[in-house]
Formats: sequence, structure tokens, C-alpha cells
Amino acid sequence: MIKYFLAGCSVLMCTACNNFLKEVSADEFEPKTTETFRELLNGEGYCFSIALDPLTNFLSDDIDGHVPSMTLSSAQTAYRDLFSWQSGFYRTFEDADVPEKDFMLYQYFYQYIMAANIIIENLEDSLGTQEEKDIVMAEALSLRAFYYFYLVNLFALPYNDPQTDPHTNPGVVLTLKSEILDEGKPRNTVAQAYERIVEDIETAISLFSNDKKDRGWHRISYTGACHIASWIFLYMENWEKAVHYASLTLERAPELVYLPDYVIDNIYSPTNGPLSRTFPETIFNCGTGAATLNFITVVSLSSDLTALFDENDSRLDKYFMSPSWAVYQQELKTGGGSGNICWRTSELYLNRAEAYIHLYQQGNGAAMQGALEDLNHFCAHRYIDYTPRNSGSADELKAWCREERRKEFFLECHRWFDLRRYGMPSLEHTWIDQNAASSTRFTLLERDPFYVLPIPDQALQNNPYLEQNPLASAREGIAL
Repeated sequence: MIKYFLAGCSVLMCTACNNFLKEVSADEFEPKTTETFRELLNGEGYCFSIALDPLTNFLSDDIDGHVPSMTLSSAQTAYRDLFSWQSGFYRTFEDADVPEKDFMLYQYFYQYIMAANIIIENLEDSLGTQEEKDIVMAEALSLRAFYYFYLVNLFALPYNDPQTDPHTNPGVVLTLKSEILDEGKPRNTVAQAYERIVEDIETAISLFSNDKKDRGWHRISYTGACHIASWIFLYMENWEKAVHYASLTLERAPELVYLPDYVIDNIYSPTNGPLSRTFPETIFNCGTGAATLNFITVVSLSSDLTALFDENDSRLDKYFMSPSWAVYQQELKTGGGSGNICWRTSELYLNRAEAYIHLYQQGNGAAMQGALEDLNHFCAHRYIDYTPRNSGSADELKAWCREERRKEFFLECHRWFDLRRYGMPSLEHTWIDQNAASSTRFTLLERDPFYVLPIPDQALQNNPYLEQNPLASAREGIAL
């Protein structure tokens, strides 16, 4: 039976870059030991062969258009449709021969989930100690929880949407077995997806609790699983559990870096930037995001974002190549190429602070002190000569926390999800054509249907029970 499952997984993953199961027959690979399942997880379960999220950085208010510095290729021009929130962007990318790995997130996430399912379903009968099995199982459950968490935040309404009900809103298809069903399955609700996500991550944390040692930046450990949990419960607005898991993570996470004294080794191509594996705050590197914005891309950081940084903010010269290059505002976090997506200590302080603020808003007076302590501690490690704040209303603290979150995590695939959580506000992007011959302003409306990405046609064709999300009308834009 395991051979059959693996053969199915090989077919499903035939477009992935990794060759661990690619084009092999069932007789060539039959896992028997726990170690073999661990190798399978390393090769096919972790998202290192493609970009984890090459889309959402192009959607938020952290970017805007700028004049291209050279002739654009058809692939680069194709990003106009994603940048302007057009529902047909998949077809535009296909017509421009953009590689599937740069936009077909839906299929690739399910490929990684299938690898996790194989391990979860078959690991217990493998040859190995119970301790070894527990760790591999915990990693597989953590990854499945994270991938479903990402999927449901791309392709469904937010869990906390005040105008709809997560118990009836369409979520994503929950596939929990390694068998491939020809007839397909309908979408589970958003609430059902989160129930599975919570069960997986809390089971993983329980399994990790007997062996909490760190396993390096490339594998999820107890600390990483607790980090995911704080993120999940923050999105669910379960403030007590968000505080609980952020606190558990901080007990074992690296200390915050005092950024004013931190030295970037190379301002053009750093190896120790904030999104590198060597940055002291890094807990786990879960893959890569969209290509770093540079001189040949069609967008740059928005003036709305860059105006938030004042001269005492050390991120101004540690997260940007040069503040004087305002026309480009090229970010320095990774240097060049594809940016890493890293979970790091700073997020935990901001997650916990946000949860404390909401508890304070609900009448828990002691939570205000927790929020102030976390925000002041965080800011003391980011600003030169920082003066702590001693008070503030819940609304003032919330605005402060949101601004710090935006400045800390720009281009790290957080902002689009945060905007969804904040009520899906209206946004504007201005596309500038070649040589600034013309420019067009596009508007994403408040609660626009595009805040939920369309499901790719290929997935709809493969699963007749799959329901498409409401599609936004074509945006014509306003010529400037």
C-alpha cells in the first residue's frame, strides 16, 4: 500500500524541482525505516525547491510602480495584471511563459501537503524508535498545518471577517490521506480548515515537548511549531492562546538583535541580512518569496511605506540599500535574487503585543502593561536613543503596533494577510509604462473580491466539485 501511495505522490509532484520521488517506479522506493521517512520529508515536505509565496508582495500597499530602467521582457510586463489586481493574471502569466513555480501556489502547496500526508499516514509502522517517530511526525504535522494555514489565507475570506461566518464561508479542500481521489472533493469551510490546522499544530507541539532541542534553520522544531501557533491564533483572534504560544516561543527563541550596532557584511549582496539564515534572530527559514525588488523590476517600495521611517530608525540603513536612492528604494533585507522567508524573534514580540492590546481593549487592564513592555523592548532594539512610552489608549497602542509590524516585515509576505485581517481596506497602485510614456492608476476597493485570490482554472478542471471564488471585474484604471 505504501508503494502505491508513493507512486501517486510521484505523479503529483512531477512538476516540482526536487527529484527525490520524481520519475521513479514503486519498486525503486519503498520506505521502511523512520530515517527514510525523514529523508522523504526533507526532500518533498519542506518548501525549499520553489518560492513559498511569489504573489502577495505585489498586491499590498508596500509597493507601487516606478519607471523601468531597461526594456522589459514579456514576463516582466505580465506582472501588470497581478499588480493591478486582475482576476485573469494566471492566464497572463501563462501567455508570457512565466514559470509555473512563480505563480501556481495552489497546486504546489497541495504537493507538499501530499508528502506530509504520506508520512503522517505511514510513519507509525516504520522501523525506528518512538522518539524518532515522534519528531518526524511533529515536523510533518507542523508543515501540514502551515501549508493549510497559508492556503486558507490566500483562497478564502479571513477567519475574523466581521461580516461573514467562517462556519459557512468556503475554505479549502482538506486532503488528509495520501490516496488520490479521481472524483475530487468539495471545499471545506474556513472554520473546518482552522480546526484541522489547530489540531495539527497542537498535536505537533505535544510531540515536540519531549525533545525541545533546536534542529537548525532548515527544520521545524518545538520553537518553530510554537511560533506557527502564535501566528495561527493571532489570525483567529484567540488572544489568550496567541499570548501563550508567543510566550512559549520566546522562552527558547534567540534574543532580539540591537540593530543600531549590527553590521551588514555587504550592502550590495549581504549574507547576514535580516532574512538570512545567519541573522541572529532567525528561528526557521521556510522558503523564498517574490524576487527582491531591483532596478530591472517594474515596481519599487511605495512612498507611503518609506515615509514611515525616521532618521533614528536603524532599519533605514539596515533594511534598505541606501535611503538616498529614493527613486528605487531598493530593499536590503536579502540583497538580491529571491528573498528568504524567515521566522524570527521580532515577530513574536509584535504578535504578543497585538494580542495584549486586544485583551486590554476587552477590559483586561493588566494587558496594557504587557503590550507596552513588548513594544518598548522591540523598539529599543530598532531605534537609536529610544525613549520608552509609558501609556496609551488601546487605539493608540494598536496603531503603534501595526506601524511597527509594517516597517519590520515589509516584503516578507505578511502585509497582504494583515490588510485582510484589518478589514480589507481600499488600495491604489500606479503602473508606469516603459520610459514613463504613460501611467495608469488602479484601485482595489474596500472588501474587494480580489482580497480572496481566484482558484486556478487547472485546479477547477481537475476537481469538478471545486467552487470558484467570486471574481472581481476587470479594472480599467485611470490614465494619469
